[in-house]
Amino acid sequence: MTTIMIGSLIKGLMTLICLIPRPLGEELRVDSGSEEEEEPMSLEELRAILEETAEDVEEDPEEHERLSESFNWSSDYSTFRGQPEVYSQAGERGPNIKETDPLKLFTHVWDHDIMNSIVAQTNEYAWQTIAQASELPDGISAHSRLNDWVETTTDELYKLFAVMIFMSLMVAGRVSEYWSTGTLAMPGFRKLMSIKRYWLLMRFLHFVDNNTISVHGSDRKVAKIQPIIDHCNKKFNSMYTPRREISIDESLLLFKGRLSWIQCIRTKAARFGIKFYELCEAVTGYLLKFEVYTGKKYPQTGDSAEDSLYGFTSASAKVVLRLMQRFLNKGHCLVMDNFYNSVTLTRFLKLNKTDVIGTLNRRRMGTPRDIQILNERKLQKAAVVSRHCGDVSVLSWKDVKLVTTVSTYHNADMLPGRRAGQQILKPVVVHDYNKYMGGVDLKDQMLSMYLMERKRGMKWYLKVFKRLINVSILNIFIIHRENSTNPLSHRQFRYKLAEQLAQKYPNLTLSRLINPPALLRLDGDNHFPIYADSLEDRAGSKRNKIKRNRCVRCSLKKIRKEVNTVCQKCQKFLCLGQCWIEYHTLENL
Repeated sequence: MTTIMIGSLIKGLMTLICLIPRPLGEELRVDSGSEEEEEPMSLEELRAILEETAEDVEEDPEEHERLSESFNWSSDYSTFRGQPEVYSQAGERGPNIKETDPLKLFTHVWDHDIMNSIVAQTNEYAWQTIAQASELPDGISAHSRLNDWVETTTDELYKLFAVMIFMSLMVAGRVSEYWSTGTLAMPGFRKLMSIKRYWLLMRFLHFVDNNTISVHGSDRKVAKIQPIIDHCNKKFNSMYTPRREISIDESLLLFKGRLSWIQCIRTKAARFGIKFYELCEAVTGYLLKFEVYTGKKYPQTGDSAEDSLYGFTSASAKVVLRLMQRFLNKGHCLVMDNFYNSVTLTRFLKLNKTDVIGTLNRRRMGTPRDIQILNERKLQKAAVVSRHCGDVSVLSWKDVKLVTTVSTYHNADMLPGRRAGQQILKPVVVHDYNKYMGGVDLKDQMLSMYLMERKRGMKWYLKVFKRLINVSILNIFIIHRENSTNPLSHRQFRYKLAEQLAQKYPNLTLSRLINPPALLRLDGDNHFPIYADSLEDRAGSKRNKIKRNRCVRCSLKKIRKEVNTVCQKCQKFLCLGQCWIEYHTLENL
Protein backbone atom coordinates (compact mmCIF):
# COMPACT_ATOMS: atom_id res chain seq x y z
CA MET A 1 0.00 0.00 0.00
CA THR A 2 1.47 3.33 -1.01
CA THR A 3 1.98 6.29 1.25
CA ILE A 4 -0.75 8.18 -0.65
CA MET A 5 -3.28 5.40 -0.01
CA ILE A 6 -2.40 5.30 3.69
CA GLY A 7 -2.82 9.04 3.90
CA SER A 8 -6.19 8.80 2.18
CA LEU A 9 -7.37 6.20 4.67
CA ILE A 10 -6.33 8.32 7.63
CA LYS A 11 -7.90 11.44 6.10
CA GLY A 12 -11.12 9.51 5.51
CA LEU A 13 -11.20 8.32 9.11
CA MET A 14 -10.69 11.86 10.39
CA THR A 15 -13.57 13.01 8.18
CA LEU A 16 -15.80 10.35 9.66
CA ILE A 17 -14.78 11.33 13.19
CA CYS A 18 -16.15 14.77 12.43
CA LEU A 19 -19.52 13.11 11.80
CA ILE A 20 -19.64 11.60 15.28
CA PRO A 21 -22.33 13.42 17.33
CA ARG A 22 -21.16 15.93 19.92
CA PRO A 23 -22.12 19.44 21.04
CA LEU A 24 -20.64 22.04 18.72
CA GLY A 25 -17.36 23.42 19.97
CA GLU A 26 -17.24 21.02 22.94
CA GLU A 27 -15.49 17.74 23.68
CA LEU A 28 -17.33 14.65 24.85
CA ARG A 29 -16.84 13.97 28.56
CA VAL A 30 -18.26 10.48 28.95
CA ASP A 31 -16.35 7.90 30.99
CA SER A 32 -16.79 4.35 29.74
CA GLY A 33 -15.02 2.74 32.64
CA SER A 34 -12.32 1.43 30.33
CA GLU A 35 -9.42 -0.12 32.21
CA GLU A 36 -7.13 -0.59 29.24
CA GLU A 37 -5.09 1.72 27.07
CA GLU A 38 -6.10 2.17 23.45
CA GLU A 39 -4.61 -0.48 21.19
CA PRO A 40 -2.98 0.59 17.89
CA MET A 41 -5.12 -0.09 14.84
CA SER A 42 -3.80 -1.89 11.80
CA LEU A 43 -4.37 -0.64 8.25
CA GLU A 44 -6.76 -3.55 7.72
CA GLU A 45 -8.88 -2.41 10.67
CA LEU A 46 -8.87 1.17 9.37
CA ARG A 47 -9.99 0.01 5.93
CA ALA A 48 -12.77 -2.17 7.35
CA ILE A 49 -14.13 0.63 9.53
CA LEU A 50 -14.03 3.14 6.68
CA GLU A 51 -15.82 0.79 4.31
CA GLU A 52 -18.51 -0.18 6.82
CA THR A 53 -19.19 3.39 7.94
CA ALA A 54 -19.36 4.56 4.34
CA GLU A 55 -21.93 1.85 3.62
CA ASP A 56 -24.06 2.97 6.55
CA VAL A 57 -24.30 6.60 5.43
CA GLU A 58 -24.67 6.06 1.69
CA GLU A 59 -27.68 7.67 0.03
CA ASP A 60 -30.02 6.41 -2.65
CA PRO A 61 -30.61 8.97 -5.47
CA GLU A 62 -33.96 7.35 -6.30
CA GLU A 63 -35.02 7.74 -2.67
CA HIS A 64 -34.28 11.46 -2.83
CA GLU A 65 -36.37 11.90 -5.96
CA ARG A 66 -39.21 9.74 -4.66
CA LEU A 67 -39.63 11.25 -1.19
CA SER A 68 -39.03 14.97 -1.68
CA GLU A 69 -40.72 17.69 -3.59
CA SER A 70 -38.52 19.94 -5.67
CA PHE A 71 -36.52 22.13 -3.29
CA ASN A 72 -36.44 25.72 -4.53
CA TRP A 73 -34.07 27.43 -2.14
CA SER A 74 -34.33 31.13 -1.33
CA SER A 75 -32.38 33.59 0.79
CA ASP A 76 -35.44 35.80 1.39
CA TYR A 77 -36.75 34.77 4.82
CA SER A 78 -39.89 36.88 4.47
CA THR A 79 -41.40 33.83 2.75
CA PHE A 80 -40.16 31.31 5.33
CA ARG A 81 -43.17 29.53 6.82
CA GLY A 82 -41.49 27.27 9.36
CA GLN A 83 -43.26 27.31 12.74
CA PRO A 84 -42.73 25.09 15.81
CA GLU A 85 -45.20 22.23 16.06
CA VAL A 86 -47.64 22.26 18.96
CA TYR A 87 -46.73 19.49 21.39
CA SER A 88 -49.91 17.49 21.94
CA GLN A 89 -48.72 15.83 25.18
CA ALA A 90 -47.53 18.94 27.02
CA GLY A 91 -49.97 18.34 29.88
CA GLU A 92 -49.05 14.65 30.19
CA ARG A 93 -45.27 14.86 30.20
CA GLY A 94 -43.33 13.18 32.97
CA PRO A 95 -43.69 9.84 34.77
CA ASN A 96 -46.76 7.76 34.02
CA ILE A 97 -46.51 6.04 37.42
CA LYS A 98 -46.76 7.99 40.65
CA GLU A 99 -44.22 6.13 42.75
CA THR A 100 -41.03 7.17 44.52
CA ASP A 101 -39.89 4.00 46.31
CA PRO A 102 -36.77 2.57 44.59
CA LEU A 103 -37.74 -1.09 45.03
CA LYS A 104 -41.29 -0.64 43.72
CA LEU A 105 -39.99 1.27 40.72
CA PHE A 106 -37.35 -1.38 40.03
CA THR A 107 -39.82 -4.27 40.23
CA HIS A 108 -42.13 -2.37 37.90
CA VAL A 109 -39.45 -2.75 35.22
CA TRP A 110 -38.15 -6.17 36.27
CA ASP A 111 -41.52 -7.68 37.11
CA HIS A 112 -42.28 -11.32 37.88
CA ASP A 113 -43.15 -12.17 34.26
CA ILE A 114 -39.71 -11.32 32.89
CA MET A 115 -37.96 -12.67 36.01
CA ASN A 116 -39.78 -16.01 35.75
CA SER A 117 -38.76 -16.21 32.10
CA ILE A 118 -35.09 -15.57 32.97
CA VAL A 119 -35.24 -18.16 35.77
CA ALA A 120 -36.73 -20.79 33.45
CA GLN A 121 -34.19 -20.18 30.69
CA THR A 122 -31.28 -20.07 33.15
CA ASN A 123 -32.22 -23.39 34.74
CA GLU A 124 -32.80 -24.97 31.33
CA TYR A 125 -29.45 -23.77 29.99
CA ALA A 126 -27.67 -25.01 33.12
CA TRP A 127 -29.03 -28.54 32.72
CA GLN A 128 -28.23 -28.51 29.00
CA THR A 129 -24.65 -27.48 29.77
CA ILE A 130 -24.28 -30.13 32.47
CA ALA A 131 -25.70 -32.79 30.13
CA GLN A 132 -23.22 -31.85 27.40
CA ALA A 133 -20.32 -31.88 29.85
CA SER A 134 -21.35 -35.29 31.15
CA GLU A 135 -21.16 -36.74 27.64
CA LEU A 136 -17.46 -35.94 27.34
CA PRO A 137 -15.09 -38.95 27.57
CA ASP A 138 -14.00 -38.05 31.10
CA GLY A 139 -17.43 -36.88 32.24
CA ILE A 140 -17.69 -34.17 34.90
CA SER A 141 -14.76 -33.81 37.27
CA ALA A 142 -15.48 -34.43 40.93
CA HIS A 143 -14.16 -30.93 41.68
CA SER A 144 -16.15 -29.16 38.97
CA ARG A 145 -18.52 -26.36 39.92
CA LEU A 146 -21.13 -28.08 37.80
CA ASN A 147 -21.61 -30.60 40.60
CA ASP A 148 -22.78 -27.75 42.85
CA TRP A 149 -25.47 -26.43 40.53
CA VAL A 150 -28.98 -26.24 41.94
CA GLU A 151 -31.86 -24.48 40.27
CA THR A 152 -32.22 -20.76 40.86
CA THR A 153 -35.34 -18.79 41.76
CA THR A 154 -36.70 -15.29 41.16
CA ASP A 155 -35.80 -14.32 44.73
CA GLU A 156 -32.21 -15.36 44.15
CA LEU A 157 -32.01 -13.36 40.91
CA TYR A 158 -33.20 -10.25 42.73
CA LYS A 159 -30.44 -10.96 45.25
CA LEU A 160 -27.97 -11.23 42.35
CA PHE A 161 -29.12 -7.80 41.14
CA ALA A 162 -28.38 -6.41 44.61
CA VAL A 163 -24.85 -7.83 44.39
CA MET A 164 -24.36 -6.21 40.96
CA ILE A 165 -25.53 -2.81 42.24
CA PHE A 166 -23.25 -2.97 45.28
CA MET A 167 -20.35 -3.88 42.98
CA SER A 168 -20.97 -0.74 40.92
CA LEU A 169 -20.94 1.38 44.09
CA MET A 170 -17.67 -0.08 45.39
CA VAL A 171 -15.30 -0.62 42.50
CA ALA A 172 -12.67 -3.37 42.84
CA GLY A 173 -9.99 -4.53 40.44
CA ARG A 174 -11.20 -8.15 40.37
CA VAL A 175 -14.49 -9.83 41.17
CA SER A 176 -12.76 -12.08 43.72
CA GLU A 177 -11.77 -9.01 45.78
CA TYR A 178 -15.40 -8.51 46.82
CA TRP A 179 -15.23 -11.85 48.66
CA SER A 180 -11.67 -11.45 50.00
CA THR A 181 -10.92 -11.98 53.70
CA GLY A 182 -7.86 -9.72 53.98
CA THR A 183 -7.42 -6.25 55.38
CA LEU A 184 -9.62 -4.71 52.68
CA ALA A 185 -12.32 -7.36 53.02
CA MET A 186 -15.95 -6.58 52.23
CA PRO A 187 -17.83 -9.05 54.46
CA GLY A 188 -21.21 -7.85 53.25
CA PHE A 189 -20.80 -9.68 49.95
CA ARG A 190 -20.18 -13.00 51.69
CA LYS A 191 -23.42 -12.50 53.61
CA LEU A 192 -25.36 -11.86 50.42
CA MET A 193 -24.06 -14.73 48.32
CA SER A 194 -21.07 -17.06 48.10
CA ILE A 195 -18.59 -16.41 45.32
CA LYS A 196 -19.12 -19.93 43.97
CA ARG A 197 -22.83 -19.31 43.65
CA TYR A 198 -22.17 -15.94 42.00
CA TRP A 199 -19.92 -17.53 39.37
CA LEU A 200 -22.44 -20.30 38.71
CA LEU A 201 -25.28 -17.84 38.20
CA MET A 202 -23.20 -15.64 35.91
CA ARG A 203 -22.12 -18.68 33.92
CA PHE A 204 -25.65 -19.96 33.33
CA LEU A 205 -27.61 -16.70 33.16
CA HIS A 206 -29.63 -17.08 29.97
CA PHE A 207 -32.64 -15.50 28.27
CA VAL A 208 -33.71 -17.71 25.38
CA ASP A 209 -33.52 -21.40 24.51
CA ASN A 210 -30.72 -21.83 21.98
CA ASN A 211 -32.60 -24.73 20.37
CA THR A 212 -35.61 -22.54 19.54
CA ILE A 213 -33.79 -19.66 17.80
CA SER A 214 -35.23 -19.64 14.28
CA VAL A 215 -34.41 -16.14 13.00
CA HIS A 216 -31.67 -15.56 10.45
CA GLY A 217 -29.40 -12.77 9.26
CA SER A 218 -28.80 -9.72 11.45
CA ASP A 219 -31.70 -10.60 13.76
CA ARG A 220 -29.97 -13.83 14.75
CA LYS A 221 -26.95 -11.93 16.08
CA VAL A 222 -28.92 -10.47 18.99
CA ALA A 223 -31.38 -13.34 19.39
CA LYS A 224 -29.76 -14.37 22.70
CA ILE A 225 -30.74 -11.05 24.29
CA GLN A 226 -33.71 -9.99 22.11
CA PRO A 227 -36.43 -10.83 24.69
CA ILE A 228 -34.75 -8.51 27.21
CA ILE A 229 -34.32 -5.75 24.60
CA ASP A 230 -38.01 -5.95 23.66
CA HIS A 231 -39.07 -5.99 27.31
CA CYS A 232 -36.96 -2.95 28.23
CA ASN A 233 -38.10 -0.93 25.22
CA LYS A 234 -41.72 -1.63 26.12
CA LYS A 235 -41.26 -0.76 29.80
CA PHE A 236 -39.16 2.37 29.26
CA ASN A 237 -41.70 3.79 26.84
CA SER A 238 -44.76 2.99 28.96
CA MET A 239 -43.39 4.47 32.20
CA TYR A 240 -42.57 7.96 30.97
CA THR A 241 -43.93 10.64 28.63
CA PRO A 242 -41.01 12.79 27.44
CA ARG A 243 -40.83 16.54 27.05
CA ARG A 244 -41.02 18.04 23.58
CA GLU A 245 -37.26 17.91 22.89
CA ILE A 246 -35.80 14.44 22.27
CA SER A 247 -32.46 13.46 20.74
CA ILE A 248 -30.94 10.54 18.85
CA ASP A 249 -27.29 9.63 19.21
CA GLU A 250 -24.92 6.69 19.55
CA SER A 251 -23.69 5.06 22.74
CA LEU A 252 -20.78 2.65 22.98
CA LEU A 253 -20.56 -0.26 25.44
CA LEU A 254 -16.93 -1.20 26.05
CA PHE A 255 -16.20 -4.68 24.68
CA LYS A 256 -12.96 -5.98 23.16
CA GLY A 257 -13.87 -9.62 22.69
CA ARG A 258 -14.42 -11.37 19.39
CA LEU A 259 -17.59 -10.07 17.82
CA SER A 260 -18.26 -9.34 14.16
CA TRP A 261 -20.09 -6.06 14.78
CA ILE A 262 -17.69 -4.37 17.22
CA GLN A 263 -17.32 -0.68 16.39
CA CYS A 264 -14.42 1.71 16.81
CA ILE A 265 -15.41 5.31 17.60
CA ARG A 266 -12.29 7.13 18.69
CA THR A 267 -14.16 10.17 20.02
CA LYS A 268 -15.98 7.98 22.56
CA ALA A 269 -14.24 7.14 25.82
CA ALA A 270 -14.75 3.39 25.28
CA ARG A 271 -13.40 3.57 21.68
CA PHE A 272 -14.11 -0.13 21.02
CA GLY A 273 -17.36 -1.87 21.76
CA ILE A 274 -20.99 -2.63 21.00
CA LYS A 275 -22.84 0.33 19.52
CA PHE A 276 -26.36 1.32 20.51
CA TYR A 277 -28.63 3.73 18.67
CA GLU A 278 -30.60 5.52 21.38
CA LEU A 279 -33.51 7.93 21.64
CA CYS A 280 -33.41 9.96 24.86
CA GLU A 281 -35.22 12.88 26.41
CA ALA A 282 -32.91 15.83 25.81
CA VAL A 283 -33.15 17.48 29.23
CA THR A 284 -32.98 14.48 31.59
CA GLY A 285 -31.27 11.74 29.55
CA TYR A 286 -34.19 9.32 30.10
CA LEU A 287 -33.77 6.43 27.63
CA LEU A 288 -36.99 6.01 25.63
CA LYS A 289 -35.99 3.48 22.98
CA PHE A 290 -32.83 1.84 21.68
CA GLU A 291 -31.52 -0.78 19.30
CA VAL A 292 -28.24 -2.65 19.06
CA TYR A 293 -26.14 -2.15 15.93
CA THR A 294 -25.21 -5.52 14.41
CA GLY A 295 -23.46 -4.47 11.22
CA LYS A 296 -24.71 -3.71 7.73
CA LYS A 297 -28.04 -5.34 6.98
CA TYR A 298 -28.14 -6.99 3.58
CA PRO A 299 -31.43 -7.27 1.67
CA GLN A 300 -33.19 -10.57 2.24
CA THR A 301 -35.27 -10.38 -0.95
CA GLY A 302 -35.02 -8.90 -4.40
CA ASP A 303 -37.88 -6.49 -3.70
CA SER A 304 -36.43 -3.15 -2.64
CA ALA A 305 -39.74 -2.20 -1.01
CA GLU A 306 -39.17 -4.96 1.53
CA ASP A 307 -35.92 -3.30 2.57
CA SER A 308 -37.23 0.25 2.92
CA LEU A 309 -39.01 2.05 5.74
CA TYR A 310 -41.51 4.76 4.81
CA GLY A 311 -39.78 4.72 1.44
CA PHE A 312 -36.28 5.37 2.86
CA THR A 313 -33.53 2.86 2.13
CA SER A 314 -30.45 4.50 3.69
CA ALA A 315 -29.36 2.83 6.93
CA SER A 316 -29.11 6.04 8.97
CA ALA A 317 -32.59 7.25 7.96
CA LYS A 318 -34.14 3.89 8.84
CA VAL A 319 -32.54 4.01 12.29
CA VAL A 320 -34.23 7.36 12.93
CA LEU A 321 -37.60 6.18 11.66
CA ARG A 322 -37.53 2.93 13.65
CA LEU A 323 -36.73 4.78 16.86
CA MET A 324 -39.35 7.46 16.15
CA GLN A 325 -42.23 5.20 15.10
CA ARG A 326 -44.20 5.73 18.33
CA PHE A 327 -43.30 9.42 18.61
CA LEU A 328 -44.40 10.82 15.23
CA ASN A 329 -47.37 13.19 14.87
CA LYS A 330 -47.15 14.39 18.48
CA GLY A 331 -45.26 17.66 17.99
CA HIS A 332 -41.85 16.51 19.25
CA CYS A 333 -38.66 18.32 18.31
CA LEU A 334 -36.03 15.76 17.29
CA VAL A 335 -32.38 16.79 17.65
CA MET A 336 -29.75 14.77 15.79
CA ASP A 337 -26.38 15.20 14.16
CA ASN A 338 -25.12 14.99 10.59
CA PHE A 339 -24.74 11.19 10.65
CA TYR A 340 -28.54 10.86 10.50
CA ASN A 341 -29.74 14.15 9.05
CA SER A 342 -30.68 14.95 5.48
CA VAL A 343 -32.95 17.54 3.93
CA THR A 344 -35.25 14.78 2.66
CA LEU A 345 -35.60 13.15 6.08
CA THR A 346 -36.18 16.55 7.69
CA ARG A 347 -39.03 17.29 5.27
CA PHE A 348 -40.58 13.85 5.90
CA LEU A 349 -40.50 14.33 9.68
CA LYS A 350 -42.00 17.82 9.38
CA LEU A 351 -44.85 16.39 7.31
CA ASN A 352 -45.44 14.01 10.24
CA LYS A 353 -45.71 16.89 12.72
CA THR A 354 -42.18 16.45 14.08
CA ASP A 355 -39.73 19.35 14.18
CA VAL A 356 -36.04 18.79 13.49
CA ILE A 357 -32.90 20.58 14.66
CA GLY A 358 -29.50 19.24 13.73
CA THR A 359 -26.20 19.51 11.99
CA LEU A 360 -26.05 18.56 8.33
CA ASN A 361 -23.44 17.13 6.00
CA ARG A 362 -23.58 19.88 3.41
CA ARG A 363 -22.50 17.52 0.63
CA ARG A 364 -25.58 15.34 0.99
CA MET A 365 -28.17 15.36 -1.77
CA GLY A 366 -30.83 18.01 -1.44
CA THR A 367 -28.58 20.55 0.31
CA PRO A 368 -28.70 24.00 -1.34
CA ARG A 369 -26.09 24.32 -4.07
CA ASP A 370 -24.84 27.64 -2.65
CA ILE A 371 -23.96 25.87 0.60
CA GLN A 372 -22.53 22.75 -1.03
CA ILE A 373 -19.90 24.74 -2.92
CA LEU A 374 -18.77 26.93 -0.01
CA ASN A 375 -15.00 27.19 0.34
CA GLU A 376 -14.31 27.04 4.07
CA ARG A 377 -10.84 28.53 3.75
CA LYS A 378 -12.08 31.64 1.97
CA LEU A 379 -14.91 32.36 4.41
CA GLN A 380 -14.27 34.93 7.09
CA LYS A 381 -14.97 34.03 10.71
CA ALA A 382 -18.61 34.62 11.75
CA ALA A 383 -19.76 34.53 8.12
CA VAL A 384 -23.29 33.17 7.64
CA VAL A 385 -24.88 31.68 4.52
CA SER A 386 -28.52 30.69 4.86
CA ARG A 387 -31.22 29.32 2.55
CA HIS A 388 -34.75 28.08 3.07
CA CYS A 389 -37.45 26.23 1.18
CA GLY A 390 -40.92 26.44 2.67
CA ASP A 391 -40.58 25.07 6.19
CA VAL A 392 -36.97 23.80 5.98
CA SER A 393 -33.98 26.08 6.50
CA VAL A 394 -30.28 25.31 6.02
CA LEU A 395 -27.61 27.56 7.53
CA SER A 396 -23.80 27.52 7.39
CA TRP A 397 -21.85 29.48 9.99
CA LYS A 398 -18.09 29.88 10.13
CA ASP A 399 -16.90 29.58 13.71
CA VAL A 400 -13.69 27.69 14.48
CA LYS A 401 -14.85 25.43 11.66
CA LEU A 402 -17.67 25.67 9.17
CA VAL A 403 -20.87 24.38 10.78
CA THR A 404 -23.97 23.56 8.73
CA THR A 405 -27.36 23.13 10.40
CA VAL A 406 -30.88 22.26 9.31
CA SER A 407 -34.11 23.20 11.05
CA THR A 408 -37.85 23.21 10.48
CA TYR A 409 -38.56 26.44 12.35
CA HIS A 410 -35.35 28.46 12.79
CA ASN A 411 -34.54 31.38 10.53
CA ALA A 412 -31.17 33.15 10.27
CA ASP A 413 -31.54 35.11 13.53
CA MET A 414 -28.41 35.57 15.64
CA LEU A 415 -27.96 35.48 19.41
CA PRO A 416 -25.31 37.33 21.45
CA GLY A 417 -22.88 35.21 23.41
CA ARG A 418 -19.40 35.21 24.92
CA ARG A 419 -16.31 33.12 24.23
CA ALA A 420 -12.93 33.63 25.92
CA GLY A 421 -14.19 36.91 27.34
CA GLN A 422 -15.17 38.29 23.93
CA GLN A 423 -18.64 39.14 22.67
CA ILE A 424 -19.73 37.01 19.70
CA LEU A 425 -22.88 36.41 17.69
CA LYS A 426 -24.04 32.91 16.91
CA PRO A 427 -27.14 31.56 15.18
CA VAL A 428 -30.11 30.71 17.39
CA VAL A 429 -30.29 27.27 15.75
CA VAL A 430 -26.72 26.51 16.93
CA HIS A 431 -27.58 27.62 20.47
CA ASP A 432 -30.67 25.38 20.55
CA TYR A 433 -28.74 22.45 19.05
CA ASN A 434 -26.09 22.65 21.77
CA LYS A 435 -28.80 22.98 24.40
CA TYR A 436 -30.79 19.89 23.41
CA MET A 437 -28.38 17.53 21.65
CA GLY A 438 -26.78 16.09 24.78
CA GLY A 439 -29.50 13.66 25.92
CA VAL A 440 -27.56 10.47 25.19
CA ASP A 441 -24.27 11.96 26.40
CA LEU A 442 -25.99 13.04 29.62
CA LYS A 443 -27.24 9.48 30.14
CA ASP A 444 -23.76 8.07 29.53
CA GLN A 445 -22.23 10.59 31.90
CA MET A 446 -24.62 9.65 34.72
CA LEU A 447 -23.96 5.94 34.12
CA SER A 448 -20.19 6.36 34.00
CA MET A 449 -19.83 6.47 37.79
CA TYR A 450 -21.73 3.21 38.33
CA LEU A 451 -20.68 0.86 35.54
CA MET A 452 -21.69 -2.60 36.74
CA GLU A 453 -20.81 -3.91 33.25
CA ARG A 454 -17.13 -2.91 33.44
CA LYS A 455 -15.86 -6.39 34.46
CA ARG A 456 -13.88 -8.34 31.86
CA GLY A 457 -14.19 -11.94 30.72
CA MET A 458 -17.93 -11.70 30.18
CA LYS A 459 -20.07 -12.96 27.31
CA TRP A 460 -21.24 -10.07 25.16
CA TYR A 461 -24.94 -10.62 25.78
CA LEU A 462 -24.35 -10.61 29.55
CA LYS A 463 -22.61 -7.25 29.18
CA VAL A 464 -25.63 -5.95 27.28
CA PHE A 465 -27.92 -7.36 29.98
CA LYS A 466 -25.93 -5.62 32.73
CA ARG A 467 -26.04 -2.37 30.75
CA LEU A 468 -29.84 -2.67 30.52
CA ILE A 469 -30.12 -3.26 34.27
CA ASN A 470 -27.91 -0.23 34.81
CA VAL A 471 -29.85 2.07 32.48
CA SER A 472 -33.15 0.85 33.95
CA ILE A 473 -31.91 2.03 37.37
CA LEU A 474 -31.05 5.41 35.86
CA ASN A 475 -34.50 5.67 34.27
CA ILE A 476 -36.33 4.89 37.51
CA PHE A 477 -34.07 7.35 39.35
CA ILE A 478 -35.23 10.05 36.91
CA ILE A 479 -38.84 9.04 37.64
CA HIS A 480 -38.11 9.15 41.39
CA ARG A 481 -36.59 12.62 41.03
CA GLU A 482 -39.56 13.89 39.02
CA ASN A 483 -42.10 12.51 41.53
CA SER A 484 -40.33 13.48 44.77
CA THR A 485 -40.36 16.82 46.54
CA ASN A 486 -37.16 15.84 48.37
CA PRO A 487 -35.43 13.35 46.03
CA LEU A 488 -32.41 11.23 46.87
CA SER A 489 -29.13 11.77 45.09
CA HIS A 490 -28.24 9.30 42.34
CA ARG A 491 -25.81 7.41 44.58
CA GLN A 492 -28.19 7.37 47.54
CA PHE A 493 -30.94 6.03 45.31
CA ARG A 494 -28.77 3.15 44.07
CA TYR A 495 -27.59 2.30 47.57
CA LYS A 496 -31.12 2.28 48.95
CA LEU A 497 -32.32 0.08 46.08
CA ALA A 498 -29.54 -2.46 46.69
CA GLU A 499 -30.31 -2.49 50.42
CA GLN A 500 -34.02 -3.02 49.75
CA LEU A 501 -33.32 -5.91 47.38
CA ALA A 502 -30.97 -7.53 49.91
CA GLN A 503 -33.46 -7.19 52.78
CA LYS A 504 -36.64 -8.14 50.92
CA TYR A 505 -35.11 -11.27 49.43
CA PRO A 506 -33.17 -12.83 52.34
CA ASN A 507 -30.27 -15.23 52.05
CA LEU A 508 -31.32 -18.40 50.29
CA THR A 509 -30.17 -21.33 52.38
CA LEU A 510 -28.95 -24.51 50.79
CA SER A 511 -32.16 -26.17 51.93
CA ARG A 512 -34.33 -23.67 50.07
CA LEU A 513 -32.23 -23.96 46.94
CA ILE A 514 -32.02 -27.71 46.59
CA ASN A 515 -35.48 -28.76 47.75
CA PRO A 516 -38.38 -29.12 45.35
CA PRO A 517 -41.74 -27.74 46.53
CA ALA A 518 -42.77 -29.32 49.84
CA LEU A 519 -45.99 -30.74 48.39
CA LEU A 520 -43.97 -32.66 45.82
CA ARG A 521 -41.31 -33.86 48.26
CA LEU A 522 -43.80 -34.90 50.93
CA ASP A 523 -46.70 -36.17 48.85
CA GLY A 524 -45.69 -39.82 49.49
CA ASP A 525 -46.54 -40.89 45.96
CA ASN A 526 -44.22 -42.73 43.53
CA HIS A 527 -40.87 -41.67 45.00
CA PHE A 528 -38.85 -44.55 43.57
CA PRO A 529 -35.06 -44.77 43.48
CA ILE A 530 -33.32 -45.16 40.13
CA TYR A 531 -29.69 -45.20 39.07
CA ALA A 532 -28.23 -41.97 37.75
CA ASP A 533 -27.28 -43.46 34.39
CA SER A 534 -30.97 -43.75 33.51
CA LEU A 535 -31.87 -40.21 34.61
CA GLU A 536 -33.27 -37.92 31.92
CA ASP A 537 -32.97 -34.16 31.87
CA ARG A 538 -35.84 -31.78 31.17
CA ALA A 539 -35.26 -32.03 27.44
CA GLY A 540 -35.69 -35.79 27.63
CA SER A 541 -32.11 -36.72 26.77
CA LYS A 542 -30.10 -39.27 28.75
CA ARG A 543 -27.35 -37.85 30.95
CA ASN A 544 -25.36 -41.06 30.73
CA LYS A 545 -22.13 -39.68 32.14
CA ILE A 546 -23.62 -38.31 35.38
CA LYS A 547 -22.92 -41.46 37.35
CA ARG A 548 -22.63 -39.87 40.78
CA ASN A 549 -23.42 -36.63 42.57
CA ARG A 550 -23.67 -35.29 46.12
CA CYS A 551 -26.49 -36.47 48.35
CA VAL A 552 -28.65 -33.41 49.03
CA ARG A 553 -29.54 -34.57 52.57
CA CYS A 554 -25.89 -35.13 53.47
CA SER A 555 -25.06 -31.68 52.04
CA LEU A 556 -27.48 -30.10 54.51
CA LYS A 557 -25.55 -31.84 57.30
CA LYS A 558 -22.25 -30.44 55.93
CA ILE A 559 -21.25 -33.94 54.81
CA ARG A 560 -19.84 -34.50 51.33
CA LYS A 561 -20.98 -37.86 50.06
CA GLU A 562 -21.47 -38.85 46.43
CA VAL A 563 -24.10 -41.41 45.43
CA ASN A 564 -25.49 -42.85 42.22
CA THR A 565 -29.13 -43.17 43.33
CA VAL A 566 -31.74 -40.58 42.43
CA CYS A 567 -35.38 -40.02 43.31
CA GLN A 568 -37.19 -40.48 40.01
CA LYS A 569 -39.88 -37.92 40.91
CA CYS A 570 -37.84 -35.25 42.72
CA GLN A 571 -34.75 -35.81 40.53
CA LYS A 572 -32.48 -35.38 43.57
CA PHE A 573 -29.46 -37.51 44.47
CA LEU A 574 -30.05 -39.26 47.82
CA CYS A 575 -28.51 -42.00 49.91
CA LEU A 576 -30.76 -45.02 50.23
CA GLY A 577 -31.91 -45.51 53.81
CA GLN A 578 -32.05 -42.78 56.45
CA CYS A 579 -31.37 -39.86 54.05
CA TRP A 580 -34.10 -41.10 51.73
CA ILE A 581 -36.64 -41.39 54.57
CA GLU A 582 -35.81 -38.02 56.14
CA TYR A 583 -35.91 -36.17 52.82
CA HIS A 584 -39.38 -37.49 51.99
CA THR A 585 -40.95 -37.22 55.46
CA LEU A 586 -39.49 -34.25 57.37
CA GLU A 587 -41.13 -30.87 56.77
CA ASN A 588 -38.10 -28.91 57.99
CA LEU A 589 -34.83 -30.38 56.81
